[in-house]
Amino acid sequence: MDRQEYMERLGGQIRCKRAVPLVTKELEAHIEEQKEDFLAEGISEQEAEELAVKEMGDPVEVGIQMDGIHKPQMNWGAIFLIGLISAAGLMAWYGLNIRAAVGEGRTAGSIYHLFIRYLVYTAAGFLAMVGICYVDYTWFAARAKKIMLVYSGAIVFPLFFLDNCPLWDFFAYVFQDGMWLMAFLFLPLYCGVLYSYRGKGIAGFIKGAAWMFPIVVSLLIYRNRLEMLIFVFVLAAILSYAVGTGTFRVPVKPVLLGIWTAAAFFSVWLMLADGLTSYGIVPEAYEDFMAQSQSALQEILAGSHALGSVGETMTIRGEFLEVAEIFPVGSEFLLTYTAVRFGTFLSAAAVLVTGALLLKLLVSSVKQKNRQGRLIGLGCGMMFLAHGAGYVLINMGVIRPEQVYCPFIMDRLGVLVTYVLLGIMLSIYRYQSISEA
Repeated sequence: MDRQEYMERLGGQIRCKRAVPLVTKELEAHIEEQKEDFLAEGISEQEAEELAVKEMGDPVEVGIQMDGIHKPQMNWGAIFLIGLISAAGLMAWYGLNIRAAVGEGRTAGSIYHLFIRYLVYTAAGFLAMVGICYVDYTWFAARAKKIMLVYSGAIVFPLFFLDNCPLWDFFAYVFQDGMWLMAFLFLPLYCGVLYSYRGKGIAGFIKGAAWMFPIVVSLLIYRNRLEMLIFVFVLAAILSYAVGTGTFRVPVKPVLLGIWTAAAFFSVWLMLADGLTSYGIVPEAYEDFMAQSQSALQEILAGSHALGSVGETMTIRGEFLEVAEIFPVGSEFLLTYTAVRFGTFLSAAAVLVTGALLLKLLVSSVKQKNRQGRLIGLGCGMMFLAHGAGYVLINMGVIRPEQVYCPFIMDRLGVLVTYVLLGIMLSIYRYQSISEA
């Protein structure tokens, strides 16, 4: 049996046809090594080829073994845990808001309708996540540039050409949400773009860095300082990882110095620039509001119990206040309110479980052989962890409160972003055994 016939029989046993070239390449390398050994013994080339193929064993049995190794593998454990955390988050949000509504003398009907809306968002996002798992992430990465350009055009086009359209209010609403979502959805695509410039030296590095432009522009339009600072850190870390692992083949130390110098200057500019706070609030007034909120959060947590509720009133700044009136029960302070109503232990447990899940997904993405998958998984994982850490620090009163995205927190389309990015990370895990390094 010659090599070609052997590989055809072997490949017929592998159900995932995308894995066939990878398996064939791997086995042919073994055949070549064995052939070289036979040639060194003085055997003719044709006979050495035949013996090397024979040494590989029965093609059907080997093919069945390779089929068991090189096949998509769903991370059902992570999917189950994601579903559990999602359900727990929904129920916690509902319970806390119902209690706040009763305390404020409002009916539970408005909370119930909002809960149903978030339930629909969560269910749709979870189904989308599972669907994305079944789509090979390399398909998106190969078309990253086109997707980024089409998405940018779809968001920006109505602003310039449909301003007199009867549906203008709808387009303006879509633009607002689209700009908020754009930076998050662009992040894995940007990692795919970076990888497309591998091995192209300084020119490839400059082109790859230039593709940050759509992300930076969308963040500047959104005008949220904390979000921009987080993304500066995440993008600098992704670019540094690509440089450090030899993706571009450029001098590592000077380029890394340039990346973090530019990130530091941009961060300082963000901190000093006027008009970059959320909703266009006057900076001085907003800074005072944030300082007062930070101080209040610190007092609230200091007065909370490890287990159980503090009751219906708390002393804040020397005043006896109703808990429901201290701050609104929204997405920004859900952890703090959980600590007040159920104890800091439960709030900390929720943080640890969610953080452990996100860290596990990050590690599983980064540990795989495929470099493109590692880069995309690193980008999504760092985005989750950085924003999650920022959210926790805000709720602890460590940093001044400002609206920030947080995974699994109910916030309109934000929950869909979480599931899309989780789906990409799970897709990386699913296809890790059939992707080349």
